[in-house]
Amino acid sequence: MSKKNCFTFLCAFVSVLLFGACDEKETAIGVNLQDPATLYDGIVDTAYGTAYTVFDDSLLTSGQTSALIGCYSDPSYGTSEAVLFTQITTSGGTGVEFDQNSIIDSVVMSLGITRLFNNGSDSKGYRNLHFEVYQTAESLQKDSSYYAFDDIALSGVCFYDGIVRLEENDSMVVRLKLNANILPFLQNRRYATEQDFVDAIKGIRIRLVNDGTPQMALVNLSSSATVITSYYTYVNGGDSISRTFDFAIGSAPHFSQFNNHYTGALAIFNGNTNDSIEGSRYLYLNPMGGTNIKVNFDSFISTFHQQHPYAVIHHAELIMPVADIAPSDKPELIAAFKCFLNGVVVSVPDMYDTYTMSGYDGKYDSSRGCYRLRLTQHFQKMLKSGMDLGTLLVISGRRSSPAFTVINGSDRAQTSNNPIRIEFVYSE
Repeated sequence: MSKKNCFTFLCAFVSVLLFGACDEKETAIGVNLQDPATLYDGIVDTAYGTAYTVFDDSLLTSGQTSALIGCYSDPSYGTSEAVLFTQITTSGGTGVEFDQNSIIDSVVMSLGITRLFNNGSDSKGYRNLHFEVYQTAESLQKDSSYYAFDDIALSGVCFYDGIVRLEENDSMVVRLKLNANILPFLQNRRYATEQDFVDAIKGIRIRLVNDGTPQMALVNLSSSATVITSYYTYVNGGDSISRTFDFAIGSAPHFSQFNNHYTGALAIFNGNTNDSIEGSRYLYLNPMGGTNIKVNFDSFISTFHQQHPYAVIHHAELIMPVADIAPSDKPELIAAFKCFLNGVVVSVPDMYDTYTMSGYDGKYDSSRGCYRLRLTQHFQKMLKSGMDLGTLLVISGRRSSPAFTVINGSDRAQTSNNPIRIEFVYSE
């Protein structure tokens, strides 16, 4: 073969190889490398610490898009109640007038319900819900923050006290026909501005009463179904025209008040919310201004920092095994906050990275019976400083669900060698 023909053949052969290498067909190669622990030729280690249960004494509840109303009870841990305080405002921020030609027919409060808790339904899927609506003695302030422990006195004027029958489905709306006590605030009244109306009506407290069967509802405050509607007839000469006017409650200033009465191990917080529960065996996470967990790895961090001052953390995850006494209905998510000496807490930096948190984002892992939370950046920062001021663990949806859980404590002997811990991979 001539040199020219040989060169031509080699060029054609290389072209075929390159063409085949550019095939973009997806394969499963590399899928198993997704686990961060396999990405590095590192050393696997485990950090053990101490932990205890603390009371959640500063839960902000104003301005939320949903609100719990009602009672939730567990014989082992106690009863929690949630009530909603809210202003009533004129939609659009304008004034309102119902003059002598306007005849108020009815005023109906509607509440869009996202979910019902506790098993209170009859055989046909209906529930009887006892609601109370009372006027407050003063208005909620737009520029104020309200917490789970805040309260507003009532005026004694009741706008509703009765039972409604609600069918459980995907589009639940409770409708409460307010009584005649609301009419003096509307009939033959003119309010030039929204603030004039707020000053007159003040606000309301909405409560779902426990009549022996504790029930709780999650109200969607951002839903168009959550509203107070005035149905009235406007008489113009010989004509009668049916009209409506909507008042806002979901978008108005509002907050939830949570009242907890504990039994068993948590009863200590009934008398002293500054106390704590030692967590060598069990750690308790309760929502609704209940309890959080504070875990500390300072002793381990200090020793490890001295022995490995240049360690690089490739992956670290907090393992939170669910205890044998935990209820079956579990919270969806557990979040972590970094603690400072002045008492301030901020989210750990890992929780801002949605990509690296995937699979380790504080959700429950049913295959391992634990919650898993990636803390690589947080753990690296602790090792760099050589100290740990503590990490606060909370239920992420503690304002919107009564579900709680119990986590194994920090003592290996008392938890069958399955305590709360940080498993990590490092190199140096």
